[in-house]
Amino acid sequence: MLKLAKITTFMSLCFLYGCAPSSNIKTHNTMADDSLISHASTLETKNLYSTNWPGESWWLSLDDNQLNQLITQALKHSPDIQMANANLQKASAFVMAADSKFDPVVSANAGVTRSRLSRVEDNSYQGSQYGTVYNLGLSMNYSFDLWGGNKAAWIASVNTQKAAEIDHQAAKINLSSAIIRTYIQLANAYALEDLAKEDLERTQRIVSITQQLLSNGLTSDDRLYTAQGNEASTQQILKKRTLSIQLLKNALATLVGEGPDLAMTIERPTAHMSTKLSLPEQLPANLIAHRPDIVAAKWRVEASNKNIEVAKTSFYPNVNLSASAGFKTVLGDSMFGEPSRSWSVGPAISLPLFTRGLNADLIDQTASYDAAVAHYNKTIVKAFGDVADHVLSIKSINEQIQDAQRSFQLATKSYHITEKRYQSGMGSQLEVLLIENQLLQAESAITQLKNQRQEKQVALVEALGGGFEDYPSTSVSKN
Repeated sequence: MLKLAKITTFMSLCFLYGCAPSSNIKTHNTMADDSLISHASTLETKNLYSTNWPGESWWLSLDDNQLNQLITQALKHSPDIQMANANLQKASAFVMAADSKFDPVVSANAGVTRSRLSRVEDNSYQGSQYGTVYNLGLSMNYSFDLWGGNKAAWIASVNTQKAAEIDHQAAKINLSSAIIRTYIQLANAYALEDLAKEDLERTQRIVSITQQLLSNGLTSDDRLYTAQGNEASTQQILKKRTLSIQLLKNALATLVGEGPDLAMTIERPTAHMSTKLSLPEQLPANLIAHRPDIVAAKWRVEASNKNIEVAKTSFYPNVNLSASAGFKTVLGDSMFGEPSRSWSVGPAISLPLFTRGLNADLIDQTASYDAAVAHYNKTIVKAFGDVADHVLSIKSINEQIQDAQRSFQLATKSYHITEKRYQSGMGSQLEVLLIENQLLQAESAITQLKNQRQEKQVALVEALGGGFEDYPSTSVSKN
């Protein structure tokens, strides 16, 4: 008996060893967050802003009720948010499915069977026998999680659900940022329209001056035609900029998830990013790792790691317990009597003998893990690049605005002097047109640079997580 037990134990160990996953199948990629953070611990933003970094719903500090209403409406009706909601529900369903693996499968059955036996089926070889069988019972099947495969699958599904939750938050951040950027562009379009109106007033004033000079015999008809042609060109530019305003309103309505009727109700923006948004003097690199896309990518790495554990457990033997109990009776017998009672119970052990398919699945899960790590590394590298680019751009734009303002001041002084000389008949029309074009370019440059700075500010908020606040990460476990 002892010898038989030893032989059985030895054979069992041989089976387990033969069915163990290959040690050659392993992951290759590693997460690069620590090394990146050590090489970019802080990002200097001195001379930019000097207060606390905005948190969730940071756009409320811009004090624009219309913008707040557009974002609130978009977060309810946008197709992007609807898609994120659907993905979150699917992830929750996967968690429920994985959790159900811990429950026994119990089913109830009841039936009535009426049959007629042929001569071949009848033991008396008579045939033409009729019978009715009644059955009522319960059946149960339970699979023991000996190697923790079901637990690992459940943890993987929970990690995937957490990633979907963060994707849902990221969708809100991306949508709100897109609305704010378009809103800033709308404000810039209004500002450029104002410049076009001012330029039209200047050209009309030059036409009036030229007409007076012509009536006094101090100029010729061709100069008047030139001034009137410049006026027509300015009117065309004004109409073009008015069209830009309408198109941006339509773009906002599309982002919100509404039709063009909403665009007709959008008024001129009142938000001023340059005076409201503020940044700390130093941006810690670990704040970048707080971005929702990075956090979601990290959860997916954890899920892929658990899926590898699930694939490994498929190599080991599994034990199932099946049981059934009920009543089976023929016509005339008592349904719940002793002769009608029926039950069965028995364990079943399954052991894979050919593991090529299991190895293929393990290789697939290992490759998925490496892909998830690579995606995480790519996301965090891109995050550092985005933040660095936005910080450098804002610094440069601030310096460019100072140069543009100086150019505008000088062009304004020069224009006033040239206009007075032309009005008195001492200057040429060409000088007026040249300096007028220079003034318009200086005005447009300031407006566009301020718009670029505002857009970069919004992009920097989004690059740093857009006010996303993640709960402290804790290990997921199922007791």
